Amino acid sequence: MRDFRPTRRTVLVAVAAAAVLAGPGAPAHAVSRPAAPRPCTNPVIFVVGDSTSSAYQHSERPRAGWAQALPLLLGPQASVFDYAWSGASSKSYFDAGLLDEVASALQPGDYLLISFGHNDEKVQDPARGTDPQTTFKEYLQKYIDAAASAGAKPVLVTPVERRRFSPLGVAQDSHGAYPQAVRELAAVTGTPLVDLTTSSRELWQQLGPEGTKTHFLYATPGQYPQYPNGVTDNTHFQAEGALAVARLVAAGLQVQQITPPGWFQHADAPLDALAGIYWPSERPVDKPLVLEVGAGRQFGTVQAAVDSVPANSARRTEIRIAPGTYRGLVRVPANKPRISFLGLGQTPEEVVLVFNNASGTPKPDGTGAYGTGGSASVRIDGPDFLARNITFSNDFDEAANQDMKNRQAVALFLTGDRAVLSNVRCLGNQDTLLVDSPARGVQARSYFSDTYIEGDVDFIFGRGTAVFSSCEIRSLDRRSDSNNGYVSAGSINIGIKHGYLFSQCRFVSDAAAGTVHLGRPWHPSGDPDAIAQVLVRDSWLGAHISDTPWTDMSGFSWREARFHELNNNGPGSRITSNRPQLEPGLAAEFTVQDYPHGADAWAPQLAGSRTDSTALQVPSS
Repeated sequence: MRDFRPTRRTVLVAVAAAAVLAGPGAPAHAVSRPAAPRPCTNPVIFVVGDSTSSAYQHSERPRAGWAQALPLLLGPQASVFDYAWSGASSKSYFDAGLLDEVASALQPGDYLLISFGHNDEKVQDPARGTDPQTTFKEYLQKYIDAAASAGAKPVLVTPVERRRFSPLGVAQDSHGAYPQAVRELAAVTGTPLVDLTTSSRELWQQLGPEGTKTHFLYATPGQYPQYPNGVTDNTHFQAEGALAVARLVAAGLQVQQITPPGWFQHADAPLDALAGIYWPSERPVDKPLVLEVGAGRQFGTVQAAVDSVPANSARRTEIRIAPGTYRGLVRVPANKPRISFLGLGQTPEEVVLVFNNASGTPKPDGTGAYGTGGSASVRIDGPDFLARNITFSNDFDEAANQDMKNRQAVALFLTGDRAVLSNVRCLGNQDTLLVDSPARGVQARSYFSDTYIEGDVDFIFGRGTAVFSSCEIRSLDRRSDSNNGYVSAGSINIGIKHGYLFSQCRFVSDAAAGTVHLGRPWHPSGDPDAIAQVLVRDSWLGAHISDTPWTDMSGFSWREARFHELNNNGPGSRITSNRPQLEPGLAAEFTVQDYPHGADAWAPQLAGSRTDSTALQVPSS
């Protein structure tokens, strides 16, 4: 497993938390540098501004800011961190302490793109309004100074024009004296300038009143699930417009040689903005509620922290768990979305959530046994769950309970949609990981990366849709010379195209050669519509995998399920007549991108990629 690495977003959140904890006696807006600078890698283009440059969350797709699209144009020499704030002016952004946070993350060689004006114009609002010739310039100067003190290069960007046309179809100015004020400050201070006001107005004129509707946030009812009633917005962009404005910014940086040549390798490339832009679960500037679990901390148990979370909150809650073993049941109900479990150890082995119920374990209240689902050490019903750097375990002792008829024992049970788990471990024997959904025929998606999962019988099972990317799948040795179990038991509804995908995974075991099956078809309660779909592709299979890796279950033939392999290798990857291979023509429909996509185009695989403007990794030491 990988060691835990913080993100620059984590650093920014920590700076904000420290400012809050400092209390009213601390300086309100002292721009300071970290005591020990982090090692530099490639430069980062930081963007501060308002809603036109902001990164938007997945629930607002296809709305996007131009800085959210800017990473699509870059090569490997630099990356983007979009810390713009919707509704912000140069004044309100500074007063909220956000410049302090950005200044603490800037390093020598970074760039700070400064783009305000839309909300500075709202002079009737004392929290945001500024005067173009006095206070607007004074606040912008603070951003220039913050970048210079950090050894970063400030760049002023005039505000992008709104979609505003005269009756004769002439693109109009909409920002009054504010763009000129930015130009004047750039000239006086010698700060590089990108005149986005002029270039965007020229682009809108070229596209015309109708053509600009594909760039601004126009959508008909039902076109996007995020906007069921449609939307008409002449200020904010949809994906195509965000990318078009990002190209204008990139052109301004290149033509004036503000950035080194060759940075924007894709500036003129044909790009699919909708597919390429990453929409996070929350905007980077949206601070999570942070709860600490561990000895001497806010909460002694994970469940106590979960219980304190407000129901139906639109804000993410980060439950940060100190190293230790936490024995007890954990339940996150469906009305508590956006919860994160973050292990604070260096590895997932240091933070363990564990219990030992089995399906046949009697309930304390005498109402019967727990059942398979009830045996789960951790159950997550809330959507948009995130887990990182944690072990989920069920340490029920099968050997000591041979007289118990039902010994299934679940470590982790997921039913909430859009769960993301990375660098975690799932430990158990039979039925370790239950990837499910709220009801039959309802899709719930989970995305696992760099995860370790172990068990013996049906240890990855259920009716959910799940991607396992770069994971280690270990089959425990049951000491049999003929049958050492089954990796999966999928039960996805026939109406749902994608079930389980194992991509670039390693299937390993100490069990005898040819004694483990990749899966069998589970039909809960004899449900005829539960037709498993499992694809193992581009993965390494150990010698323990059987020559006939799929097998029947409870009278249902594996041949009636949707079981396939594609492009696997390793000693267990032999191709025989009993090992269906996915048709090459279908390979493009069953990828890491396709499985989580759903109706709302969720794309968790883009998180942390070069197109992600919201989370940059701190380099390892």
